[in-house]
Amino acid sequence: MSAENRPPQMDYIPAEPRHPNTWAPHPRKKMVMTPLVVAIGGLIAYFTVVAMVVILPTTTFDPPPSPNNLALTELEEQGRRIYLANGCIYCHSGFTRPQDIAAGLHYLYPRISEPGDYVAPDQSPNTFGTERTGPDLSNSGGFHPDDWHIAHYKNPRTVTPISVMPSFEFFSAQEASALIAFTQARTGKLAQIRTQHQLNMKQLLIAERNLSSTLQADYKIGFPGADNLANLMMMDRGYWFESNPLPVTQENLIRGREIYRERCIGCHGVKGDALSPALAYLNPPPAAFIIADDAKMASDTSPGAYYWRILRGVPGTAMENFGTRLSVEDIWRVVMFLKTIPNGGLTKTPTPDMYIEWVGYPQLFTWGNCFYPEQEATNPALMYADNSPEGIGDVAAMVAPGAVNPEYAVILYMVENQKIPCGAEDPNMSALAIVNAAANRPTENYARMGSSQLQFIPANLISSKNYGDEWLNAVWNKPVTSP
Repeated sequence: MSAENRPPQMDYIPAEPRHPNTWAPHPRKKMVMTPLVVAIGGLIAYFTVVAMVVILPTTTFDPPPSPNNLALTELEEQGRRIYLANGCIYCHSGFTRPQDIAAGLHYLYPRISEPGDYVAPDQSPNTFGTERTGPDLSNSGGFHPDDWHIAHYKNPRTVTPISVMPSFEFFSAQEASALIAFTQARTGKLAQIRTQHQLNMKQLLIAERNLSSTLQADYKIGFPGADNLANLMMMDRGYWFESNPLPVTQENLIRGREIYRERCIGCHGVKGDALSPALAYLNPPPAAFIIADDAKMASDTSPGAYYWRILRGVPGTAMENFGTRLSVEDIWRVVMFLKTIPNGGLTKTPTPDMYIEWVGYPQLFTWGNCFYPEQEATNPALMYADNSPEGIGDVAAMVAPGAVNPEYAVILYMVENQKIPCGAEDPNMSALAIVNAAANRPTENYARMGSSQLQFIPANLISSKNYGDEWLNAVWNKPVTSP
């Protein structure tokens, strides 16, 4: 391109100043959120929250006492102070939450705590937190006997192998007694009913286990032993001779063993022999599963009987209710696995050929039709489910307060008469006849729900050293072991 054709250079406009020199400069910028403003705002927010969460509810929320509200005893108040001092509120809930009812309806503990349960002066402020690391304790009273709590406070892994709760073995026996009393008082009047039932069952089970060895012989004598009959009587008749609905497969057996190791070894032992860490603290002792003949023939070891005891628990013993934590299928898998323990199911990989099928013995079914015919299974006098108090929760073998408890009546019959009903010496005494006789007995409170049964047990069959504070003092200082 020639010079004459090159475009002329463009003259650029010089930059303009941001503002005329005659203008005053901008003022220096300052922060609106000064430390003083932040401090004042924070204090306003803090005290607003305090007013809404603490002051407003305590001044405007005044629910009336619920029917279950019950003042704490001196021992329970001491337990409450121990509960607070040891930080139990940081893991255990119990705070009343209306939304919990939706979940509670699907489980075996259907009642949710009400605000009026804890309005007494001795329970203010509320000791319960909202955390759910541990179980909800607002409705816990009477779901376990005292000796379960003894083992639990000494070392929680003895009764719940997967527990993350710390040991409280540093408590004195008196402190442990106070904390147990406070825990057993949760739910007030309903807790009293459940706790009395646990104590009655413990006393009765200890008494019948002290009967002569002949009366405990079970299938060897052609009818149930006293302890086997006591187990059968606390479950619905339809479970007595029921079979397992699941197929015996290795997958089901391995799953059953996994659950056993997670939930059961603390009480029943790593070998299934009940020689467990919890054994020193529990009375009656846990069940063992190592005898093949028992797995095959015992009166109370059918799959249905095992299923029922895992689902509902055994009051008076440390056997708790797993219906809130295991599915129906998993309970049946545990039942199936238990039948492999005599053949090495805990020491080797369980296989179907290790499974021992329960067949009972011929006299058992004849005895069952004599003592508790199937057509009597819906007799209201012998049933538990329809007679339990509303909101009581699901503790096995409970009826309405004041009613004759069939379990109490049958065990009292055995310990008073030294006989097994429908056995060799008593061939025609049915469960219904025993319950009717108890109902017509003039002795006040005999076999009645809600009343102590200790007075009706022969003195030679039971001692206060087997339960209560004497038992706690005897076992509390025993060394702690782990599963």
